[in-house]
Amino acid sequence: MSPCWSQGTRTPVDAVDAFHAALKSKDTAAALSLLDRGLVVFEFGVVDPTVEAYAFQHLPFDIDVAAVSAWNIESRRVGGDGDERWVLTTYHVTGRQADGSPIDQITLETMILRRTSGLFRIVHMHWSTNDANFQASSQAKAQSNAKPAPK
Repeated sequence: MSPCWSQGTRTPVDAVDAFHAALKSKDTAAALSLLDRGLVVFEFGVVDPTVEAYAFQHLPFDIDVAAVSAWNIESRRVGGDGDERWVLTTYHVTGRQADGSPIDQITLETMILRRTSGLFRIVHMHWSTNDANFQASSQAKAQSNAKPAPK
């Protein structure tokens, strides 16, 4: 794990930004290190009920998209208290998918984080977009990547 991620998750915003940086740099280990073992993901209409399901289903797609796109923050709100926090972010996402099709959408993100051993980790992610075609494409790719999670 990169030192910037292991030392950079003292605040909820740091954890969210480090997660996005890990996706962008295709650093699967760093991305997974920022996720709580109890993770549940709601992504574009599909549910990954465990961190293992997310690792096998959506994470590869998320890394592929992050590598070819720019996520510019339009707005962000942070709340909660103590060891439970939330970060709500609206991004303008632009770029080109591997097939050359353009990405130009608004993506809404809800992250719920829990502090454990002094560091915040993501326990819930919820992503949605205003681009119906992108949403349908991501659902199909996640379902085609679906494999039984290891037990």
